[in-house]
Parts: sequence; C-alpha cells; structure tokens
Amino acid sequence: MTLRASPVLRQILWRAGRKMYTYARGEGANNPRTNGEYWLLQHALQSSTGPQVLLDVGANRGDWTAEALRVAEPAGHVHVYAFEPASGTRTMLASRFSGNAAVDIQPFALSDAPRDAIFYSLGAGAGTNSLSSSSGPHTEPARVTTIDAFLEQSGIGTVLMAKIDTEGFDLLVMKGAQRALREGRIGIIQFEYNSRWLLNHACLRDVFDLIADTPYRLGKLVGHSFELFDRWHAELDRFFETNYVLVREDSPVCALGHAAEFDQSNVGIVRTAE
Repeated sequence: MTLRASPVLRQILWRAGRKMYTYARGEGANNPRTNGEYWLLQHALQSSTGPQVLLDVGANRGDWTAEALRVAEPAGHVHVYAFEPASGTRTMLASRFSGNAAVDIQPFALSDAPRDAIFYSLGAGAGTNSLSSSSGPHTEPARVTTIDAFLEQSGIGTVLMAKIDTEGFDLLVMKGAQRALREGRIGIIQFEYNSRWLLNHACLRDVFDLIADTPYRLGKLVGHSFELFDRWHAELDRFFETNYVLVREDSPVCALGHAAEFDQSNVGIVRTAE
C-alpha cells in the first residue's frame, strides 16, 4: 500500500509535520503569557517614563487591559482606551473596571474609514465577534471610526502601544492609522494574524506596503522575543495564528528584536544580533 492510499498514515504524518513546522516557525499556543504578548507589553511599559496612553482595540473581556494596569502599577500611570463595539461585552468591561479612572471604554469598532456598520457576535465575551457576518448570528448597529480620527478628536499626541485583535480586520485598523504611522506617533503596534485575514483579502505583504516610508519595522512575536523582517517573503503568509508587531525604529523595544530573513530554500534564518 502506498502512502497516498493510506488515509490514516497520511493524517498521522500531516499532524506530525504541521506540529514540527509550526514549532520551527515559533508559532505556539495562543496564550498571551507564553506567546510573547504580555512579555512585549511589560517591556513597552518598562521602556517609558511618565504618563502613557495605550489602545486596546478589540478589548473583549479586558484581559490585556488588566495586565497593562498590573504591570504599570509600580512604575507609573497609564491610561487605556479600550475599544469594544459589542454592547454585551462592553457591559462586562464596565463591570470589571468600574471606578477605575485609568480605563476609558470606547463603544467604537475601528477600521480604515468612519462609517455606520453592523457588528456580529456569538454572544457577550465571545472571542470571535467582529464586523464580519461569519462571526455569529447576533447583530447590532456599530459606529466605526479610525485611530487617526480618534487621536485627533481626543487630542492625544502620542501612544505608547496599541494592541489590535479584531478577528481579521487588523490590517484595516492599521490603514486607519496611516497618519499616525507616517508621523511615528505610536511606539508599538501589536496585531493578530490568522486565516481570518482572508475575509478582507489581506495578507502580510500589505503590511509591508503600508509601512514603507514610515519609521517602523515589522516583527514576528515568538515567545519572549521577536524576529524583524525588512522585506516580505511568501513564507510569511501561511496564515497560521500568531502575533506580529510594528516597532518604531528608535524605540528601545526595537533593540530586543533579532534580524531575520529567508534563504534561497525558503528556510528562516534568525541572526543572534543585529
């Protein structure tokens, strides 16, 4: 019996091969305590002095916001703007941070242009709620704005870090921050990347195009480190779930990254030092 004629053997090899492949790529479980999300947040806060603004875009239950407040507590003041368009989830957020002046809950969805839209969900606190009808049967009207418009209307000059987790709409959110990116007004942007990007016909190559002629570099978060890529390669766009970052070149956090590239055999090479 050939390999192709053995579905069971093919499944075993497929699972083993995928596990080895994603391990080699640094793509592990989607756990912010191990995948680098909280590590990055901690270093961002430790690199700053004085009052700092954070944006939690797609705040959901507020875990990232809560971690920011915990880490920043001994080091100084932060103010988090938590964006959550789902009314049921927003109620959960309001209850969790009731009376905390450091958290400002915003009822907006963020994208590339202001508009009225429909927000879809499976229910309050569901992690896949979004502007796509694939996110669930429950609908409600949502007001969409952009990061650029919000910063202008709020009079916010600079942002230490923005976390974006919008279930496939992350590129559109970054497109709505083009002015802030050109001017380098956001120190770090962390965004989630997965197969849901295909809902908006988006890929990482679009991000490289977006940050051309801006003071940012793109990095892939891999545990307690990130790999910096200066140009796009097709091997990056495999749509396995992971987190990427845009880091301003002059940020102290940028020095924590390692230069990476792909060789002629499409194998990733990470430099131990830049």
